[in-house]
Amino acid sequence: MLLQGLALSFASSVAWCVLFNVPVRTIVAGGFAGVVGFLVYSILPIYGAEVLLSTFVSAAAVSLLSQLLSIILRVPSTNFSVAGIIPLVPGSLAYKAMLAFVNNDYVGGITLATKTLMVAGAIASGLIFGISVLTIWKGARYAGKRAQRD
Repeated sequence: MLLQGLALSFASSVAWCVLFNVPVRTIVAGGFAGVVGFLVYSILPIYGAEVLLSTFVSAAAVSLLSQLLSIILRVPSTNFSVAGIIPLVPGSLAYKAMLAFVNNDYVGGITLATKTLMVAGAIASGLIFGISVLTIWKGARYAGKRAQRD
């Protein structure tokens, strides 16, 4: 089951890269970012993590990986971060929420919509966290170099 999920996450990330005209030399790296995000998302619940925590950590891992890949391949990190979070997007949860509203199950629809918004917030927070960690690390590294020159 895990191998099937990894293959589908790679395929969906690569498809996103092709659809949005990402440079050809970075398509496989975008697929790799999707695989890493899905792998972290799939492994953390084995160790007892909730869905929100595993989504946050996997989005942070995708963000850090996309920053690293952008430095190595010299392209914007957005190419990798967006492709990497595609497997994490709660599309089926949003669909089920809208279906509940259509079927006049308002309590169930609000519950599912709230879960959808929380997962989306965890993805956004994870991406911001990864960017912030790398920015702080770069700033601390350069601050040490500036202190040595003075």
